[in-house]
Amino acid sequence: MANHEPTGVHHEDHHHTEHSTGFYWKVGAVLAVVTAVEVAAFVYQDIFGHVLFLILLFALMFAKGVGVVMYFMHLKGDFKIFQFVFIVPFTIAVSFVLGMLTLLGHPDVIGIAG
Repeated sequence: MANHEPTGVHHEDHHHTEHSTGFYWKVGAVLAVVTAVEVAAFVYQDIFGHVLFLILLFALMFAKGVGVVMYFMHLKGDFKIFQFVFIVPFTIAVSFVLGMLTLLGHPDVIGIAG
């Protein structure tokens, strides 16, 4: 006798892995360490040049954002198209903000008298 599935049951191609509570505590701890590094970089920003300081803060911000989105918003185990739909607009937005900060940080570049 053939074994048939009920109508409407779909098998998904991706495998959503369930993580334990301990895993999320570890991810949270890593994000807390990244935040502590950000605070330390801000406190000791005189050690870095202004440009290096901003690059460091943006890199840490991006790393934290990726960690939160991939693990706490469960994007890591989702279909690749959902990752693409989130990551591409996020990258465009970050690039736009960095471009505007660069232009507004140097008014002579865009012709604004300072």
